[in-house]
Amino acid sequence: MKSIEFESAQNVKIEYELASVAQRSAAAMIDFFAFAIYFLICSMVMGFPDYFDSNYGSELFIQLLLVKIPWIFYNPIIEYLTQGQSLGKYVLGIRVVTISGERPGLREVFTRWIFKGDFLWISADFFLLFWFGIGILGIIYAGTSERRQRMGDVMANTIVIKNKSSIRYSLKDVLSIKNQDNYTPVYSDVVKLTDEDMLLIKNTIQRVRANPNPATKALAIDIANKTAELIGLEETPKKRLQFLQTLLQDYVVLTR
Repeated sequence: MKSIEFESAQNVKIEYELASVAQRSAAAMIDFFAFAIYFLICSMVMGFPDYFDSNYGSELFIQLLLVKIPWIFYNPIIEYLTQGQSLGKYVLGIRVVTISGERPGLREVFTRWIFKGDFLWISADFFLLFWFGIGILGIIYAGTSERRQRMGDVMANTIVIKNKSSIRYSLKDVLSIKNQDNYTPVYSDVVKLTDEDMLLIKNTIQRVRANPNPATKALAIDIANKTAELIGLEETPKKRLQFLQTLLQDYVVLTR
Protein backbone atom coordinates (compact mmCIF):
# COMPACT_ATOMS: atom_id res chain seq x y z
CA MET A 1 0.00 0.00 0.00
CA LYS A 2 1.59 3.27 -1.11
CA SER A 3 0.68 6.40 0.79
CA ILE A 4 1.62 10.04 1.17
CA GLU A 5 1.60 12.37 4.16
CA PHE A 6 0.39 15.96 4.30
CA GLU A 7 0.77 18.29 7.26
CA SER A 8 -2.29 20.24 8.36
CA ALA A 9 -2.33 23.82 9.64
CA GLN A 10 -2.24 22.38 13.16
CA ASN A 11 1.00 20.49 12.35
CA VAL A 12 -0.83 17.17 12.36
CA LYS A 13 0.27 14.63 9.77
CA ILE A 14 -2.59 13.26 7.69
CA GLU A 15 -1.87 10.16 5.68
CA TYR A 16 -3.68 9.32 2.44
CA GLU A 17 -3.37 6.14 0.44
CA LEU A 18 -2.45 6.69 -3.19
CA ALA A 19 -5.06 5.59 -5.72
CA SER A 20 -4.05 2.43 -7.55
CA VAL A 21 -3.58 2.24 -11.30
CA ALA A 22 -6.62 -0.05 -11.46
CA GLN A 23 -8.77 2.51 -9.63
CA ARG A 24 -7.62 5.32 -11.90
CA SER A 25 -8.28 3.19 -14.99
CA ALA A 26 -11.72 2.21 -13.73
CA ALA A 27 -12.55 5.87 -13.06
CA ALA A 28 -11.51 6.75 -16.63
CA MET A 29 -13.71 3.95 -17.98
CA ILE A 30 -16.70 5.25 -16.03
CA ASP A 31 -16.11 8.73 -17.44
CA PHE A 32 -15.85 7.33 -20.96
CA PHE A 33 -19.01 5.25 -20.51
CA ALA A 34 -20.84 8.39 -19.34
CA PHE A 35 -19.64 10.17 -22.49
CA ALA A 36 -20.82 7.27 -24.65
CA ILE A 37 -24.31 7.64 -23.17
CA TYR A 38 -24.15 11.40 -23.70
CA PHE A 39 -23.03 10.88 -27.32
CA LEU A 40 -25.85 8.40 -27.96
CA ILE A 41 -28.46 10.77 -26.57
CA CYS A 42 -27.11 13.65 -28.67
CA SER A 43 -27.16 11.43 -31.76
CA MET A 44 -30.79 10.57 -31.17
CA VAL A 45 -31.83 14.16 -30.46
CA MET A 46 -29.88 15.81 -33.27
CA GLY A 47 -30.65 13.06 -35.78
CA PHE A 48 -27.12 12.45 -37.06
CA PRO A 49 -26.73 10.72 -40.40
CA ASP A 50 -24.59 7.59 -40.61
CA TYR A 51 -21.44 8.39 -38.62
CA PHE A 52 -19.58 5.50 -40.20
CA ASP A 53 -20.15 6.85 -43.68
CA SER A 54 -16.78 8.17 -44.87
CA ASN A 55 -18.51 10.67 -47.13
CA TYR A 56 -20.20 12.67 -44.43
CA GLY A 57 -20.32 16.40 -45.07
CA SER A 58 -19.37 19.53 -43.22
CA GLU A 59 -22.75 19.68 -41.47
CA LEU A 60 -22.13 16.39 -39.72
CA PHE A 61 -18.57 17.42 -38.88
CA ILE A 62 -19.85 20.56 -37.14
CA GLN A 63 -22.49 18.58 -35.28
CA LEU A 64 -19.92 16.07 -34.12
CA LEU A 65 -17.59 18.86 -33.09
CA LEU A 66 -20.29 20.45 -30.94
CA VAL A 67 -20.86 17.10 -29.25
CA LYS A 68 -17.15 16.44 -28.74
CA ILE A 69 -16.23 19.81 -27.21
CA PRO A 70 -17.93 19.14 -23.83
CA TRP A 71 -16.06 15.82 -23.62
CA ILE A 72 -12.75 17.35 -24.66
CA PHE A 73 -12.87 19.91 -21.83
CA TYR A 74 -14.78 17.70 -19.39
CA ASN A 75 -11.87 16.61 -17.19
CA PRO A 76 -10.12 19.94 -16.52
CA ILE A 77 -13.39 21.81 -15.94
CA ILE A 78 -15.04 19.21 -13.71
CA GLU A 79 -11.87 18.56 -11.71
CA TYR A 80 -11.45 22.29 -11.10
CA LEU A 81 -15.08 22.81 -10.06
CA THR A 82 -15.30 19.72 -7.84
CA GLN A 83 -11.86 20.00 -6.22
CA GLY A 84 -10.24 17.17 -8.14
CA GLN A 85 -13.02 14.72 -8.93
CA SER A 86 -14.62 13.64 -12.17
CA LEU A 87 -17.70 11.40 -12.14
CA GLY A 88 -15.52 8.30 -12.30
CA LYS A 89 -13.22 9.50 -9.53
CA TYR A 90 -16.24 10.30 -7.36
CA VAL A 91 -17.64 6.80 -7.81
CA LEU A 92 -14.26 5.22 -7.01
CA GLY A 93 -13.66 7.51 -4.02
CA ILE A 94 -10.47 9.11 -5.33
CA ARG A 95 -9.44 12.66 -6.18
CA VAL A 96 -6.66 14.79 -7.64
CA VAL A 97 -4.66 16.97 -5.26
CA THR A 98 -1.40 18.85 -5.48
CA ILE A 99 1.79 17.42 -3.99
CA SER A 100 1.20 19.64 -0.95
CA GLY A 101 -2.34 18.30 -0.49
CA GLU A 102 -4.20 21.35 -1.82
CA ARG A 103 -7.05 21.40 -4.32
CA PRO A 104 -5.77 21.66 -7.92
CA GLY A 105 -5.96 25.04 -9.60
CA LEU A 106 -6.51 25.91 -13.25
CA ARG A 107 -2.83 25.51 -14.06
CA GLU A 108 -2.71 22.03 -12.57
CA VAL A 109 -5.89 20.69 -14.15
CA PHE A 110 -5.08 22.03 -17.61
CA THR A 111 -1.50 20.75 -17.43
CA ARG A 112 -2.87 17.29 -16.64
CA TRP A 113 -5.36 17.70 -19.50
CA ILE A 114 -2.67 18.56 -22.07
CA PHE A 115 -0.69 15.42 -21.24
CA LYS A 116 -3.84 13.29 -21.29
CA GLY A 117 -4.44 14.14 -24.94
CA ASP A 118 -8.22 14.60 -24.85
CA PHE A 119 -7.87 17.48 -27.32
CA LEU A 120 -7.14 14.84 -30.00
CA TRP A 121 -10.85 14.05 -30.02
CA ILE A 122 -11.38 17.21 -32.02
CA SER A 123 -9.81 15.45 -35.01
CA ALA A 124 -10.75 12.45 -37.11
CA ASP A 125 -10.36 8.75 -36.38
CA PHE A 126 -6.63 8.41 -37.15
CA PHE A 127 -5.53 10.73 -34.36
CA LEU A 128 -7.67 8.89 -31.81
CA LEU A 129 -5.13 6.07 -32.06
CA PHE A 130 -2.61 8.49 -30.54
CA TRP A 131 -5.09 9.28 -27.74
CA PHE A 132 -5.43 5.56 -27.03
CA GLY A 133 -1.64 5.20 -27.06
CA ILE A 134 -1.24 8.08 -24.62
CA GLY A 135 -3.65 6.32 -22.29
CA ILE A 136 -1.66 3.08 -22.41
CA LEU A 137 1.60 4.94 -21.78
CA GLY A 138 -0.05 6.74 -18.86
CA ILE A 139 -1.05 3.41 -17.29
CA ILE A 140 2.48 2.04 -17.71
CA TYR A 141 4.10 5.20 -16.35
CA ALA A 142 1.76 5.36 -13.34
CA GLY A 143 2.34 1.68 -12.65
CA THR A 144 6.09 2.19 -12.38
CA SER A 145 6.07 5.63 -10.75
CA GLU A 146 6.86 5.88 -7.04
CA ARG A 147 3.79 8.07 -6.47
CA ARG A 148 1.65 6.41 -9.14
CA GLN A 149 1.77 9.52 -11.29
CA ARG A 150 1.33 9.63 -15.02
CA MET A 151 3.36 12.17 -16.97
CA GLY A 152 0.63 14.79 -16.66
CA ASP A 153 0.71 14.48 -12.88
CA VAL A 154 4.48 14.87 -12.81
CA MET A 155 4.33 18.02 -14.92
CA ALA A 156 1.44 19.46 -12.90
CA ASN A 157 2.86 18.41 -9.50
CA THR A 158 -0.31 16.49 -8.68
CA ILE A 159 -1.18 13.05 -7.38
CA VAL A 160 -4.37 11.00 -7.13
CA ILE A 161 -5.34 9.85 -3.64
CA LYS A 162 -8.15 7.98 -1.95
CA ASN A 163 -10.59 10.22 -0.09
CA LYS A 164 -10.33 8.35 3.20
CA SER A 165 -7.46 9.56 5.36
CA SER A 166 -5.80 8.49 8.56
CA ILE A 167 -4.16 10.77 11.10
CA ARG A 168 -0.67 9.98 12.32
CA TYR A 169 0.70 11.63 15.44
CA SER A 170 4.12 11.83 16.93
CA LEU A 171 4.52 13.31 20.41
CA LYS A 172 5.90 16.46 18.80
CA ASP A 173 2.80 16.71 16.60
CA VAL A 174 0.50 16.21 19.57
CA LEU A 175 2.07 19.06 21.51
CA SER A 176 0.97 21.56 18.87
CA ILE A 177 -2.60 20.38 18.21
CA LYS A 178 -4.58 22.63 20.55
CA ASN A 179 -4.26 25.33 23.16
CA GLN A 180 -6.64 26.77 25.72
CA ASP A 181 -7.42 29.74 23.50
CA ASN A 182 -9.16 27.67 20.83
CA TYR A 183 -10.17 24.48 22.65
CA THR A 184 -12.08 23.64 25.85
CA PRO A 185 -11.06 20.31 27.42
CA VAL A 186 -13.82 17.73 27.89
CA TYR A 187 -12.18 15.38 30.41
CA SER A 188 -10.21 17.43 32.93
CA ASP A 189 -9.18 14.34 34.93
CA VAL A 190 -7.05 13.21 32.01
CA VAL A 191 -4.14 14.87 33.83
CA LYS A 192 -4.05 11.76 36.03
CA LEU A 193 -2.49 9.94 33.09
CA THR A 194 1.15 10.03 31.98
CA ASP A 195 2.99 10.78 28.75
CA GLU A 196 3.46 7.03 28.32
CA ASP A 197 -0.30 6.53 28.58
CA MET A 198 -0.82 9.15 25.89
CA LEU A 199 1.69 7.53 23.59
CA LEU A 200 -0.15 4.22 24.01
CA ILE A 201 -3.43 5.93 23.14
CA LYS A 202 -1.82 7.67 20.17
CA ASN A 203 -0.43 4.40 18.83
CA THR A 204 -3.78 2.68 19.32
CA ILE A 205 -5.59 5.35 17.29
CA GLN A 206 -3.01 5.09 14.53
CA ARG A 207 -3.21 1.29 14.47
CA VAL A 208 -7.01 1.20 14.24
CA ARG A 209 -7.05 3.77 11.44
CA ALA A 210 -4.38 1.94 9.48
CA ASN A 211 -5.76 -1.58 10.06
CA PRO A 212 -9.43 -1.50 11.17
CA ASN A 213 -9.70 -5.22 11.84
CA PRO A 214 -11.43 -6.97 14.81
CA ALA A 215 -8.16 -7.36 16.73
CA THR A 216 -7.20 -3.66 16.63
CA LYS A 217 -10.78 -2.60 17.39
CA ALA A 218 -10.87 -4.93 20.40
CA LEU A 219 -7.58 -3.43 21.59
CA ALA A 220 -9.02 0.09 21.28
CA ILE A 221 -12.11 -0.94 23.24
CA ASP A 222 -10.01 -2.41 26.06
CA ILE A 223 -7.78 0.65 26.26
CA ALA A 224 -10.77 3.01 26.16
CA ASN A 225 -12.49 1.07 28.97
CA LYS A 226 -9.36 1.02 31.11
CA THR A 227 -8.65 4.70 30.52
CA ALA A 228 -12.23 5.67 31.38
CA GLU A 229 -11.82 3.79 34.64
CA LEU A 230 -8.52 5.53 35.44
CA ILE A 231 -9.98 9.02 35.00
CA GLY A 232 -13.07 8.17 37.06
CA LEU A 233 -15.79 7.83 34.43
CA GLU A 234 -18.73 5.65 35.38
CA GLU A 235 -19.25 4.56 31.80
CA THR A 236 -17.06 4.52 28.71
CA PRO A 237 -18.42 6.69 25.87
CA LYS A 238 -19.88 4.60 23.06
CA LYS A 239 -17.63 6.14 20.39
CA ARG A 240 -14.41 4.78 21.83
CA LEU A 241 -12.00 5.96 19.13
CA GLN A 242 -13.40 9.48 19.32
CA PHE A 243 -13.14 9.27 23.11
CA LEU A 244 -9.45 8.37 22.89
CA GLN A 245 -8.85 11.17 20.40
CA THR A 246 -10.52 13.67 22.74
CA LEU A 247 -8.42 12.44 25.65
CA LEU A 248 -5.29 13.00 23.59
CA GLN A 249 -6.27 16.57 22.80
CA ASP A 250 -7.39 17.30 26.38
CA TYR A 251 -4.09 16.06 27.77
CA VAL A 252 -2.08 18.29 25.50
CA VAL A 253 -4.09 21.37 26.41
CA LEU A 254 -4.07 20.75 30.14
CA THR A 255 -0.41 19.75 30.53
CA ARG A 256 1.50 21.97 28.11
